[in-house]
Amino acid sequence: MPGVWAEKIIIKLVEQKYVYQEDAETEHYHAEVFTVRCFDNRYWKQFKHFIKDRGMGHIDTESVAGGAKIFASPEKDSDSDFMLRELQKSELLHHTKKVMLFTHSDCGAYGGLTRFNGDKDAEFLFHTDELHKATGVVCDKFSHLKVEAYFMNQGGIVRIP
Repeated sequence: MPGVWAEKIIIKLVEQKYVYQEDAETEHYHAEVFTVRCFDNRYWKQFKHFIKDRGMGHIDTESVAGGAKIFASPEKDSDSDFMLRELQKSELLHHTKKVMLFTHSDCGAYGGLTRFNGDKDAEFLFHTDELHKATGVVCDKFSHLKVEAYFMNQGGIVRIP
């Protein structure tokens, strides 16, 4: 027999009042990709359409200040370690086979476009270098995964070879 405390909990669960109601997809899935992008909302729509355009349904996505900066130039080593553990969990739980790393123009985590005195070419070259570093970090730990790097700006998304 449940005690009074347990009965109160059960009553509370029965009395749930949703502030938003929509059925969640609760089936287990395989992630087609693990993505790391900046949380800057200016590029959210572009990112979302890019993923959808490629026909990717299930993705495991992480949004952190600077996106791939967390691997290339982390503020603390523990930041990169945390994200590598997240990737490891994605691979273990969702059988992820691919990683997509993103940075973007005018990123505050990198000092914005002012860091480059408004020079978009210099900014692009810098981000290309950062994305190569980030790719190297991920490949060192997960050599069996395919890793792609991308730079987002006002005009679209550029794949970094």
